[in-house]
Amino acid sequence: MKPDAIKMMLDVIRENSPDSIWVGSKLESFRSVANTNRGDIGEEFVRRFLEANLVEVEKSPSRNQEWDLKIYGRKFEVKTASEDVGGAFQFNHIRLDRKYQFLLCLAVRPSEILFGLWSKGEVAEGKAGTLVRMAEGQSITFKLTKKPSQLEQIEILADTIRKKLG
Repeated sequence: MKPDAIKMMLDVIRENSPDSIWVGSKLESFRSVANTNRGDIGEEFVRRFLEANLVEVEKSPSRNQEWDLKIYGRKFEVKTASEDVGGAFQFNHIRLDRKYQFLLCLAVRPSEILFGLWSKGEVAEGKAGTLVRMAEGQSITFKLTKKPSQLEQIEILADTIRKKLG
């Protein structure tokens, strides 16, 4: 009998894949979404969540805008990340040359959602954390790494925005 190549490959994959905190979790389906779609999902989630909490929010009319959402008339850049194997979040492609006023980082864990919110000035001054260049030798796009303990529960997002913008 010939060996089953597919079964053999699946065995090798299973043996070389660490156990995932995502398997069987409430938000497991988020991990299967392509990275490019995670940003769209994050933006739409924030919009719906804020509207449900009676916060004035408007989505950017196109992906070419230098901001993702307008909240109470202020421009927000939204970055979305899932928890990695080390338990942290990598918010990628943060740009300081774009015209937005606030950075909102949405962090998706297997069973909860967290956020971080900073003014663009706070981000530029390092108060949101250390920005690291996405690629060596360039200074346009950065990443920001955050631990869950450095972020807030999503349930207080609307109140946090009202306080910060008030």
